Amino acid sequence: MMLALVEQFPFLIARIILFFVATIFIFNALQAIDLSKIFKKNSSDSIRFLYMVIAIILGHLFVDAIISLFEYMNQLL
Repeated sequence: MMLALVEQFPFLIARIILFFVATIFIFNALQAIDLSKIFKKNSSDSIRFLYMVIAIILGHLFVDAIISLFEYMNQLL
């Protein structure tokens, strides 16, 4: 039982670290999209908030997919 916890701990740490790294990269990539035509003038805070929400969601999905793949490969060994 203890061995299973030790094996999952590196994946948990990697999931947390990669989440923040992926979210930063996704946020920077999303800023290349021009949403000023959709929003009203002087609504840069709303656009930035939308970018943050989308970056967090996409960051979580990306990291979860990658780490789940590595966890699955680890179980096969």
